[in-house]
Amino acid sequence: MEANELIEAFTNVVQEQDYVFDEKAIKNIPSLQEKLAALDNISLESVAEIIRQWYLNHESVRNAVLVTEREIKKVKKANPADHENIIENSYRIINDELKKIVDKNQQSRQKS
Repeated sequence: MEANELIEAFTNVVQEQDYVFDEKAIKNIPSLQEKLAALDNISLESVAEIIRQWYLNHESVRNAVLVTEREIKKVKKANPADHENIIENSYRIINDELKKIVDKNQQSRQKS
């Protein structure tokens, strides 16, 4: 899986399939956010590798990302000129959406 496809697939899963994040994955989101924030050199490859290492421990998220990535490959081929925008936009979206998942989980726990 190419870095840009992995990032796009993960972003899609975070935005549209938050139900694949089980309790363990949600508890582990802050470590993903910390690793992403600690990157000195933000590149497609470095962000993709951090995401890949994180989702290896979360089977339902990994499976959703892999299925989504296959669908993305079928639909389009990315334009290399778009890669810079992909990383900048995806990085912001990923952080925002992961925060929403954590917040939603905390709210549902408070109601219980």
